[in-house]
Amino acid sequence: VISCLDYCNGLYYGIAEKQINQLQVIQNSAAKLVSGKYKYDHVGDDLHNLHWLQVRKRIVFKIALISYKALNGQAPLYIQDMFCYSYQGYRPKLMTPAMNTSHGQRSLSYIGPKIFNSLPTHITSADSTESFKKHLKMYLFNLTISDTIKLTK
Repeated sequence: VISCLDYCNGLYYGIAEKQINQLQVIQNSAAKLVSGKYKYDHVGDDLHNLHWLQVRKRIVFKIALISYKALNGQAPLYIQDMFCYSYQGYRPKLMTPAMNTSHGQRSLSYIGPKIFNSLPTHITSADSTESFKKHLKMYLFNLTISDTIKLTK
């Protein structure tokens, strides 16, 4: 179930709140199943205990990871070509293109740089993909949902 939620979850950015909530219900049900809870039991800290990010945070995680890989030459060339970057001191900064439409503002080339540039330096300057993923996941675990929404604005 979780692999189905993660499949192309970067495309979920900008979908309606109702759809995000429906995906969250599915994830909560999977967490109950894995932790052995009954249908009407409260999920509580199950997602945290399982080290699963909430759906909205999983979307941010995927977009940030794709952006990191593109910046470091680990993504396919067609994805790398979506991003332009410059260096401010030692820290790479992805350039956000101008977009006039709401569809354009949901594109990876627009939202990827916005999310990546809003992350703390200790995450974006990670030496390896595994280190980046570890630090990013811990950072997102500690964010509230409202902070996660602000991260994408």
